[in-house]
Amino acid sequence: MAQAATRFPQRGSRRGRRPASEAQRTRERVLQRAEQLFARHGYRGTSMRAIAARSRVHMFTIQHHFGSKLGLYEAIVRRWDQEVEQLVSDTLRRAQPDELAERVVDALFDFFLGNRTRVALSARCFLGEGLPKRATLGTRRWMRFLAAAIERHRLQPETDPRLLLMTAEGMLHHHVLAAADYCQLFGRDVTEPQLRAQTKRHLARVIRALVGVPPGGREKRGEEK
Repeated sequence: MAQAATRFPQRGSRRGRRPASEAQRTRERVLQRAEQLFARHGYRGTSMRAIAARSRVHMFTIQHHFGSKLGLYEAIVRRWDQEVEQLVSDTLRRAQPDELAERVVDALFDFFLGNRTRVALSARCFLGEGLPKRATLGTRRWMRFLAAAIERHRLQPETDPRLLLMTAEGMLHHHVLAAADYCQLFGRDVTEPQLRAQTKRHLARVIRALVGVPPGGREKRGEEK
């Protein structure tokens, strides 16, 4: 009786270790496919078998690269954290104090909008749905970078930069994920260039108001001196 065909294509008949470049491509593919599944179904609703099938690899390949489903999930969250940290660091280095809100909103909104799947996964991650208590979910150092920048330039003593950042991140995430609301209210998605620009201006004005910086960009404290 003929044997059933293997599920995944074989890459030649040579034995031994695969080249490093091929292993890296496999790892990247697993990260991307798992990210999509985790964002759609959550941690608990995504199985290793589903990830392997979507990535077209065997389950032991995932275990080789990441150790476990939790290890894979943590690797995805860490990568997202590092990419946002690098973006924020670069933006703060280039931005002048009086344009901080606009630059940060512009950079983060465009980045989040281009990575809606990751933002959805991040939202699920915040809820901690089905995650083991031992899960390690990144350092989120980019929040501390921004908090320090706001602390240097904020005008309202009662404004806690940590709470402000949580508020700003929540607004950005909501606008990025609210595709249905945009279509209902505006008749088009926020990815449309004019609506995107309008949304970013609105968010920058709101954040400026929360920080206490007037629309003109000059600090009241400096004007009073």
